[in-house]
Amino acid sequence: MSLLKEKIIQSAVRLFMEKGYRATSIQDIADDCSIAKGSLYKFFGSKEDLFICILKQRQQYMMDEVERIRKLALPRRETYLAEITSLFQFFSRHGYYISRDYTEFPPASSDNVYTLIQQIQIQMFNYYENLLSRQYGSAISHWKWDVTSLFSGLVREYTFHLLFAFKPIHIEKLASFIAERMDDLVEGLVKTSPQALLTTELMKEYEAVDLESLVPTNSARISSLLHTIQSIIPELYVPNARKSELEQVAKLLEEEMTKEVPRAFLIQALLRDLAVEPELSSHADQLQQRLGEIRQENTPK
Repeated sequence: MSLLKEKIIQSAVRLFMEKGYRATSIQDIADDCSIAKGSLYKFFGSKEDLFICILKQRQQYMMDEVERIRKLALPRRETYLAEITSLFQFFSRHGYYISRDYTEFPPASSDNVYTLIQQIQIQMFNYYENLLSRQYGSAISHWKWDVTSLFSGLVREYTFHLLFAFKPIHIEKLASFIAERMDDLVEGLVKTSPQALLTTELMKEYEAVDLESLVPTNSARISSLLHTIQSIIPELYVPNARKSELEQVAKLLEEEMTKEVPRAFLIQALLRDLAVEPELSSHADQLQQRLGEIRQENTPK
């Protein structure tokens, strides 16, 4: 993502939080970024398109954090607590992303926004089910969607108290409290064995969601990082000769990485050259990390 596009997104998020979606105009966002409105329209065709981009970006941030926690390979209970904690940390950082309703957002008559919001809600609910099933296993298989619904309600309600009622609740303590209450709930279900309300038949649209498909592969991430680097280079405050050099470096890197047997020494040299520029260093580091993970995946056990 280019530096200007990221600046526009950050400005929009802040203004949406301060003024609300409906009260924020494209001109407000352009003025905040000190650019002409026409420059903003080069990246986003409308305020709605910008809002959709923000929703998608925030959803990806959350799934990235889930992936990071799972790769730590912590004991099951610690992973469970870490993921619940990360949920509240995420909602605390991206408060505008979550809402008790969507009346402040673009009207439901907007098919693109409505469809995306529905997809995100289904994905989040399905992620909750996956989280709980990993923790409780077969103990909740008969009531997994009821348990998920109750967990979702707890997360939603406490998020409201944290963000909108400004209750000073310690997030780690909150995560432990909710985990313990879910323990109590599951114990009660096993003991009394009530009839499930949200049956598999009723939850077909959730059963069809593949959670793993929500997390991009390393190859997809590498492609995205390369695209981001290529989009940032033209905006760097460096001489044009250096820009041309960096563009060639990025092109060589992309070509080398698509080869059947890429030359590791050349890739490392190219990444080091990119990392010299502060605006590119974090992306180069991420590429380095993704390449390392691919090598690890391909290493014989």
